[in-house]
This record gives sequence, C-alpha cells and structure tokens, in this order.
Amino acid sequence: MGRSFLIAIIALVGSCAASCSTADSERKPAPPPVIARSSTLEVTNGIKVLTMVEMPSGFAPIPNRPPMWLEGGAEIAVVGTENGHTMVYGLGGAGWKTGRILAADFGPGAAELGSIVDVAASPEGLAIATAVVSPDSQRLDVVIRDLIATGPGNVIASFDGQYDSVSLAWLNSATLALALRRHPEPPPASAAAQDEPNDSSGDRDEASVSEPPKNPADGLQLIVVSGAASVAPVKFNCALSPLSWSLHGVYAVGQGDSSTPPVLIDRRASTCTRFHSTKPIQVLDWDKDDEASFLYVGPDPTGHTVGVYKYNIANGAEALMGVSTAGAAFTGGGNVITLGNRTLTFPLAIEHPEKELPAQVAISQPEQSQILIKSLGIRTLPPMLAQSTMEYSRGANEAAMQIFAPSQPVPWRKIVNYSLEVDSAFQLAAGPATGTVTMSWSPKGRWLALLDGDAASQTVLTVLAPPR
Repeated sequence: MGRSFLIAIIALVGSCAASCSTADSERKPAPPPVIARSSTLEVTNGIKVLTMVEMPSGFAPIPNRPPMWLEGGAEIAVVGTENGHTMVYGLGGAGWKTGRILAADFGPGAAELGSIVDVAASPEGLAIATAVVSPDSQRLDVVIRDLIATGPGNVIASFDGQYDSVSLAWLNSATLALALRRHPEPPPASAAAQDEPNDSSGDRDEASVSEPPKNPADGLQLIVVSGAASVAPVKFNCALSPLSWSLHGVYAVGQGDSSTPPVLIDRRASTCTRFHSTKPIQVLDWDKDDEASFLYVGPDPTGHTVGVYKYNIANGAEALMGVSTAGAAFTGGGNVITLGNRTLTFPLAIEHPEKELPAQVAISQPEQSQILIKSLGIRTLPPMLAQSTMEYSRGANEAAMQIFAPSQPVPWRKIVNYSLEVDSAFQLAAGPATGTVTMSWSPKGRWLALLDGDAASQTVLTVLAPPR
C-alpha cells in the first residue's frame, strides 16, 4: 500500500440538548445516552473512550497479534492482513489518529518484497523487526525499522533456502533471536539417474542441476543488531518451532506445530529436550519472579479439550490451573490468576459441553496455600470458555478478559476487566462474536487497546480507560 493516509476517527461525544419548557412547564424526556460502538463491540456507557480509529478498508486483525505499544505509548502498532498481504500500521499523534506504514511486504512501504512471516517490537518499543520470505521462497531476510528514522528499514541478515518455521524475538535491545526450521532438502538423484549416459556432446544441462544454498542455516540464530550486525548460530539437537522466551532469555519453549513436537530450551546449559506433550501448546505467560516457570494451554490427557498448566523447566514440576480455558497470567510472587470455573472437570467439559456455568476467576497464592474465587456474573459453556483470552497488566494489577456467552443467532462476546487490587469486575464492552478481537495494555496499565473487526466489514482500534 503505497499511499499515505490520515485515518479517520469516529466521533464519540454526542451533543446534549435541553428542551424548552412548555406553558405547563412539562419537560420532554431526555435523549438516551450516546454509546460508543466499534466494529463489533458496544462500549459500556460510562467507560472513558480515548479514541476510536478506523483502519483502511479490507484490513483484518490477525489472531494472537495484539496491538503493540511503542515509544512509551506514543504510538500503537497494529498487525493485520490487507488484500492478501501483511501490513503493520503505526498510529500516533493526538488521539493516535495519524497513521503510517511501519512494515509491509509489498509496495513502497516494503523494505523487501515477499511475505512477512513474523513481527516483533524491541523491548523499549523503538524498533520493529520483521522476517520476510522472498517471492520465490528461496531466501529469508531480517529487516530492522528504526521508528524515529524515515524509510522502510534495512536488511541486517539474510538466509538462503526454504524454512518451515520462522519466529523472531528480542532478547534485549541489541539482540534478536531467530528460530529456524529448515525445509528438508530433496533427496539426491538416484544412482540409476546418475549412471544414465550423457548426450553426444558430453555436456550436462546446467539448468537441471540445483545449486546448494549459499548461506544455509538451521536452528537458533542470535543476531546482534547494534553496530555492524553479526549472526551467531546456536545448534541444538532438536527441530525448532515458534519459540516463546522467558524474561531474560534464559529459557525458551518451542511450542510445536503440525509436524514438530514442543521442546524446552535451556540456553545456559545449551540443551534442548522434548516436552512431555507431543501436541502443540501455547505459552500464555512467563513468571517474572521465577524465570523457569511458565503458563501454557495444552490438550487434556484425552485430547478432547484443553487446560491451563503451570510448568517449571528447572525442576519439572507441573500443576493444572484451569479446565477448558485459555485465560491465565502470573500476577507476581508466584501467584496466578486463571479464568474458569471451580466445579469444571475434564470429564464434565467433555461429556456435557452444553452445560451452562458461571465464569469465575481464581487467584492461586502458593505461599498462603489458598485459592480465592470471584464470580464474574457471566454464564458460559465449556467450549466457549476454552476460547477465552486474558491480558494482565502488572502496572495496574488488572486482568482484561474476553469471554463468550451463549446467544442467538451467534454467541456474545464480553470484554471484562477485573481489578485484583479492589476485587472488582466491570464489563467494558460487548457485542456479537463475529470477526476477531485482540487487546493489550499500555506500558503502565492506564489504557487498554482493542482491535476488532474483519476484512468484510471494518476494523477499528479502540483505546479505553477502565474505571478505577
């Protein structure tokens, strides 16, 4: 997308009109309060809406790609697809209304033409890294875009060949971790083919002989981005899948995919070991007080539903935190907040998926050997609970949750904020469960960004200030 644009903001404030008194001083009924509406969500009356920004027509959010807060919150990056291409827009200025292209895989906004397969923002939010596969799928480029500079960015590393898995992460402001799984090379020509007689000239058809990659790579690549960029390969004896890293990059989890099981990486010990689950998992959070501990969503023992588990890489300890849910986070001191229901078991979730039950949050406090339960006042079903999501802000000590409830003709989506400080839950927004909703907290937890919509209708970025 080569044209520049100013993204329009939806008007949020309605005018208040006072009616004149009639002869008998009868007052007309007051007009209903204006309620802010995004693409699929209706914001609860009374919630402060800082901005609503419409994205370009055809832009759709990508699941599990929440808005990224950059430059201390001065800019918000949103990742999505537009006309079959991946786009990263930056929204800044007053009310985050001024748009620019931060990364693209086509047009003048692209540093390199191809397909963006991963995006990561630096820890301070001052740079964006993208992994771009060339149009012929024979090369992978890593592009760095300095957000205070002009231009689409620069290629700092390239790797020849095809890759079945690519993931990027910043270990610190100067180091990128690039996890690669190389596509298997085709088998060499058979001996029979090699023994076939040459043509009368004795020359071989050079075009039929494939040249080996000039820069073959596989496994973990540590890329130093400061100064003269350099690449240090780290070889593990396991196939890598998309990696999730602990706070200081000591540990990582290869979350697995359709052809590769999950693995556990200890970078200090230079080891890579198979995880006990052979099915893909999704890492939800890492404990900032105990770097070896992480929360993940994985299949239950029968493979019919999912659960949230806490696992410690250092000692192998594991605990089930919630059944048929995908919402959990560390809150500090080893405590965990989990969205679920205390009476829900794996057999109940599997055998009675139609059973309505109240959504609850559980705060696990291992040091006090207790679990606190809070009902959210929403009834849901086990399969819907399994689709839930949670974003926790340590700065605000609040958890924003996406919860689904049964409704006709489509399920209903509710965005609920729970404050651990005052033990209070409040519905921020709700609407039909169509399209995609992703969300994230600002760096200090003052604001919550919601990106919702789809390519067929409209995608809107909404920034809310939850009540406190």
